[in-house]
Amino acid sequence: MDSIVTTEDTIAAIASAISIGKGGVAIIRVSGKDAINSCKKIVQTKSKYAWKSHRVFRGFIQENKQNKFIDEVLILVMKSPNSFTGEDVVELHCHGGIIIVNKVLKILLSSNSRVRLANPGEFSQRAFLNGKIDLTQAESINQLINASNTRSAELAFSGVQGEIKKKIDDIKNDLINQLCEIEARVDFEEEFTDFDYTKYLKNIKKVKEKIELLIENAKRNSYIHNGISIALIGKTNVGKSSLLNLLAKKEKAIVTNIPGTTRDVIEVNLTINDIPMKIIDTAGIRETHEQIESIGIKKSFGKIKESDFIIYIYSLEEGFNEEDKKIIQEIPKEKLITILGNKKDLIDCKNINSNELKNTILMSIRNNDGERLLIDTIIKKCGLKQVENINIFLNERHLANLSACLSNLNDTDEIIKNKLPFDLLSIELRDGIQNLSKITGQELTEELLDNIFSKFCIGK
Repeated sequence: MDSIVTTEDTIAAIASAISIGKGGVAIIRVSGKDAINSCKKIVQTKSKYAWKSHRVFRGFIQENKQNKFIDEVLILVMKSPNSFTGEDVVELHCHGGIIIVNKVLKILLSSNSRVRLANPGEFSQRAFLNGKIDLTQAESINQLINASNTRSAELAFSGVQGEIKKKIDDIKNDLINQLCEIEARVDFEEEFTDFDYTKYLKNIKKVKEKIELLIENAKRNSYIHNGISIALIGKTNVGKSSLLNLLAKKEKAIVTNIPGTTRDVIEVNLTINDIPMKIIDTAGIRETHEQIESIGIKKSFGKIKESDFIIYIYSLEEGFNEEDKKIIQEIPKEKLITILGNKKDLIDCKNINSNELKNTILMSIRNNDGERLLIDTIIKKCGLKQVENINIFLNERHLANLSACLSNLNDTDEIIKNKLPFDLLSIELRDGIQNLSKITGQELTEELLDNIFSKFCIGK
């Protein structure tokens, strides 16, 4: 961290969303030692609260020295260190719209040679560098901005409040306590009784369980942010498109009794248990010489590989035959949510072979009979029930460092098992603590830091 220093530049950027072109208010944020003076050059005001910290006052944006005004604005000043970045910050609250806000920003930048346009994430980067937030909070701010659903936003805000750091610090403190005793023994071995290896292994096991739980939960909570994709696979005319329409609660796919109606992939986005899902209707799989249908069938097999999960559908009227078995063999077991037998309204269920009922849901999609059971099965098989108890979101960088720490702790087990030199324990524990410190930003390179914040939006 010693090589990373806060830039001396004053930065400015549009900090509000204006991509749709219109809005009541648009905000330009300015941060740095020249933030206040740079804004004074373009703002005319007679307010008695002008340029006082944490006060809002009214002013006019001046385009040139001839007192030509282009907008009436509200100005908010936040002096160092009591601001988001820890620097002097000024926010210009303009009237919304691309034209006017870009005009004000252009005037600000052209009137001040010491003010430049901010890089992506640079405001958050400065907040981190100035000790206002830790790295997990900065990443959670970006996560919150990009949240695709309510649950994702809740988890992101938990990170903004510092919940990720609390969990990482808890694990790190456990390792520091172990390290302190081991290093004391290395330096003052004669003053200690024999080292209790059993107690040490027990303590390390508890730490590893905490890390493993975080890693396991992180695999599930990626569903919350990224959603899951479920492909409907089966032969022609078994009810895939009807199921898609049933789950979507609207007609998205054409449904006929003619085999091969679906020629291409149809996708519908919906939410179940606050988890965004993409349901994918695929072309029915059968032998065909029709070129366009063949392309659709090829895409169906492609979706088996690409999708997170699969629901296989067959017709109870036809029965589960050798062709179905052949297609099922192409589906990885871990991806298969369920086998769904459709058209139960057309048969006597008592006559179904008991082997055919194993791990099978019987439905009449046409009569909406069995939808609740199917949804409950999706929730259970995709691990969505466990998602309810997750309260933080960990990204890939966090997971990589947690996995590295876990590897360090597994190595300490091997050191004890193979009766290697005692001081090797302290080396692995130090490395483990360092990997945890990387998560919150206490151990970072400048290159990695720039890479993290480059993924942020410009005004954040």
